Amino acid sequence: MTELSAATHPLLKLSNEDLSMVASFVLASGSIKALSQEYAVSYPTMRQRLDGLIERLRRLVDGGEPEPLSDYLADLIAKGQLAPSMATQIRSLHRQELAKSHHRKANGENNND
Repeated sequence: MTELSAATHPLLKLSNEDLSMVASFVLASGSIKALSQEYAVSYPTMRQRLDGLIERLRRLVDGGEPEPLSDYLADLIAKGQLAPSMATQIRSLHRQELAKSHHRKANGENNND
């Protein structure tokens, strides 16, 4: 990874919740077991949450932008509050609506109907 300036560092684009988890993880010396105890969740749940955080950070390091809906759905899945198949359907519907909105804007249509 190339050297990044403080003003544009990808960590600064993470949510406050993600930043807190990063800080807790570092202070726990990288122990997922200790982190899972701190968050009062099972080791596999914490591993899944960290995997999501790692994916979000990778996307930012690669120059991508945060995807709040995808990140939110991933958190709901990690907490066992949403089935992965339902998250896929929600994300797909959201992307379809975004595409329709962009199409309407490109064609100068007013979507206040």
